[in-house]
Amino acid sequence: MTRTVTRRATAFDPVARAAWAWTMLDAIGSRHTIARTMVVDILAAVDGHLPITEIHERVAATRPEINLSTVHRTIAFLVEHGVAHPLPLPGEGRYGLNDAPHHHAVCDTCGAVSEIAAQTLAAAVTAAERSSDFTLGDSGLALFGRCPACRGRTRR
Repeated sequence: MTRTVTRRATAFDPVARAAWAWTMLDAIGSRHTIARTMVVDILAAVDGHLPITEIHERVAATRPEINLSTVHRTIAFLVEHGVAHPLPLPGEGRYGLNDAPHHHAVCDTCGAVSEIAAQTLAAAVTAAERSSDFTLGDSGLALFGRCPACRGRTRR
């Protein structure tokens, strides 16, 4: 199933997004490897989230010697250091840059995804933290419902 992703209403600038990622990585002394550079550039150029297999396909189109396990390790490294984050959906993991904290609204009918700025849900996240033993982050919540297109076609 192809999922459409609607990004929050901010200017989309792949160059600025990649620069942000490298600022974060440079702050921890990360090396500028070919795999990291390619994965950061791919994620920065995408207005949403990609599965690792698609990231690898894009990398392999120009650098076939970079294998899938290298892309997995690169994504894990980026997630570990807060540069990327997973889209919390079942199935194959999808990843995006963590340059603007956000959560996700997911259509449970067609799979469309819309990003919600983290500050929009800040009060709800704080309330959830108070009622649990968890510290919740600025990214990663997925709220399921119906997108406008599916809402018009089906009833709840």
